[in-house]
Amino acid sequence: MQASSTTSTSQSNTTTPANQTSFLDPITAPVVKWAKAALGPYMLIPEFPPLFTIAVAAALALMSAVAGKLLVDYDMVRSTMREGQQWRKDIEKAKKANNEQELAKLMKKQQAMAKVQARASMEQMKVTAVTFVPFLVIWYLLSAVFQQHIVAVAPFPLPLAGSQLTFFSWYLISSFAVNLPIMRLFGIGMGDS
Repeated sequence: MQASSTTSTSQSNTTTPANQTSFLDPITAPVVKWAKAALGPYMLIPEFPPLFTIAVAAALALMSAVAGKLLVDYDMVRSTMREGQQWRKDIEKAKKANNEQELAKLMKKQQAMAKVQARASMEQMKVTAVTFVPFLVIWYLLSAVFQQHIVAVAPFPLPLAGSQLTFFSWYLISSFAVNLPIMRLFGIGMGDS
């Protein structure tokens, strides 16, 4: 008798967290309900979910590119990366040539190189600081609308995603497809301009 009451108690404890609500639910529930009502009728059109997901990926990539163009000094970031690559090549060259004097000279620059590279990394983090919250809000809403519905079907099974693609997997594919052209259009990124 005691064993069965312990079992039922442990089962009720494991099911409780799934039923808990977040303190944000009073704010997010009406917004999610509105998003479902707004997008729901279109979900019946077969072309809507995949095209809408591509449009969302393009809009988010565009927002990120505009933020990057306005906030990040990509010329400084590129030159810092080139300088760092050259410094590492010079170190390898000195090690291979067993040139201790040149290696010691290069290693004196290590602290300065680390500072410059940290500054370049901070420069790139500006975009994340500006776009992180909007990305989360949009992602939260659309994940609630689409849930685990199939939004696209691949012509062949994809690694980790299969052939029936959810919003998450189709968004990732769409994002990879649109990010590079948009970055090139804005002249941003790590490649040489």
